[in-house]
Amino acid sequence: YNYFTYGAACSEVEVDVLTGDMRIMRADILMDLGNSLNPAIDIGQVEGAFMQGVGWCTIEEVIWGCEELKWLKPGQCFTRGPGNYKIPSFNDVP
Repeated sequence: YNYFTYGAACSEVEVDVLTGDMRIMRADILMDLGNSLNPAIDIGQVEGAFMQGVGWCTIEEVIWGCEELKWLKPGQCFTRGPGNYKIPSFNDVP
C-alpha cells in the first residue's frame, strides 16, 4: 500500500561571521503523519531525522579517494560511517 508523509522545518540560527561557527537557536518542525499509534516514538523519529539532516548539511564531510590521498584507492569513499566523521552531539540539538 502507499504510505505518504509530508513535513517542513524552519530553523533560527546564529552565525558568527568572524569564525563561521553556527548554532541552532530553535527549530519548528511540522509533520503530517496521519493517525499515530505511539506519538512519543513518532516525535523521537522526527527529531532524530531532523538532527541527521542538520549533520548531513552542516558538519559531515565526505572524503573520496584521489591522487592527493595516496592511502585511499581512487573512487573509494572513506567516510562510510559515524566512526569516520563527526556526527551531531547533544550540544548541536536546539
